[in-house]
Amino acid sequence: MEWRSYLVRGVLVLALSATLHGCATSSLFNAYPNQAASFQKVISSNTPSPAVDSVLTSLNNERESADAMLYMMERGRINQLNSRFDDSKSDFQLVISEFDDQDLASTVQLSNTAAQGSSILVNDNAIPYKGAGYERIFTHHHQAFNYLGESDLEGASVEFRKVALEQRVLLEKHEQEVRDAYQEAEENRVDLNTLSDEFSGLDTVAGSVKSSFQNAYTFYASAAFWEATGELNSALVDYKKAFEINSASELLMQDIARISYKQGSKTEYPDLNLPTEDQGVVVVFFEDGFVPAKTEIKIPIPTFDGGFISLAFPYYDIDHWPVSQPLTAMDHKLNKLGVSETVVDVGALAVKDLKEQVPALMVRQSLRGYAKYEFQKQAEKQGGWAGQLAASVYNIASESADRRSWLTLPHTGQVMRFNLDEGPADISFATAFTKTNTRLDIKAGRTTFIRIVNANNSLITQVYEL
Repeated sequence: MEWRSYLVRGVLVLALSATLHGCATSSLFNAYPNQAASFQKVISSNTPSPAVDSVLTSLNNERESADAMLYMMERGRINQLNSRFDDSKSDFQLVISEFDDQDLASTVQLSNTAAQGSSILVNDNAIPYKGAGYERIFTHHHQAFNYLGESDLEGASVEFRKVALEQRVLLEKHEQEVRDAYQEAEENRVDLNTLSDEFSGLDTVAGSVKSSFQNAYTFYASAAFWEATGELNSALVDYKKAFEINSASELLMQDIARISYKQGSKTEYPDLNLPTEDQGVVVVFFEDGFVPAKTEIKIPIPTFDGGFISLAFPYYDIDHWPVSQPLTAMDHKLNKLGVSETVVDVGALAVKDLKEQVPALMVRQSLRGYAKYEFQKQAEKQGGWAGQLAASVYNIASESADRRSWLTLPHTGQVMRFNLDEGPADISFATAFTKTNTRLDIKAGRTTFIRIVNANNSLITQVYEL
């Protein structure tokens, strides 16, 4: 019968489309957080194992995929936390190159147009992953630490300068993208107020940060690096940038006062945390937990003919938001050396990024919803109840929110700073649930960076001597 021919033809077209897109991005019908669980698990194991190698191999196989930059972000972090700094550098260099390519406006426009057109009857997971602003900053941040891991201070300084430039460029780029999104919504007669109530629940978390990419943790790392290498002007600039984001931070006020004092300015700050001549400086970077993953909500969107279509949108479940824990440092006599202070909530950056994407997301989802709705009506017209059923099943199966993001990043970035006498030092670091011991070789007049990552109560420690 003729209707069966139409039905079969339509199903074949959709199946072929799904197959082709499935080859391009593995998140099309498999939510990305499900994949990322294995990446987080091997980090939490905190030991070299066949499982780590297996995950790294599987991620490397995605190097040519449409989502290559996302997988290389994950691979770069896993390699770095296993002290495979050279491999991590290679992973992050691919990501950096992808970001650089995106900066070529004509290339971005062409690729995005093609990808979004091909995703109109599927979902946003069919669009190649392009990364968020905060992920771009963390890529350079991690790359700097790769150079520190290889004792390449010049390479680290280049990355820290790049990340400062990136934060300035992103500010200008973001403002233009917001204007473009609102203009596109107006041109397509999309009512952005439709989502205002649905996403208002994110405001509490999103409102805790000024933007989705200004990262005081990275500013602090670069400032501490510049101070350790004697570039006090650069250190002061970055401490002040971190303080602009965290204006209530006593630690940052102390840092700014100390640098000003070193430069010859008078200060009335009571404690500059200055080392004596026979002491070295220890700066601790604590990364707690994993950044929360996106969930999914279904929102009804009105159609042109008075009906409604249900569309899937990414969301964050802030009702079950993780609570970050501080890190305490003690010497071998159990004297407290310091407690870490949170300078960035990466989860809040991620929520803010999603809120900023809502206008563009609304346009894409609305256009996709209209297209699927028209497809379903045509299927019913040409194939009767069977055609409508087939189209409905496909629309439901393919309606999946884009939940992709860099999920091995920490939930929070914290810092602390203290001074120790020259010589060997046994230091214990503890959270409320776990602890680790580290032996340091302190050199007078020198700075030691300690990076501690808390992955499901497993503490990973790396020491960088500057």
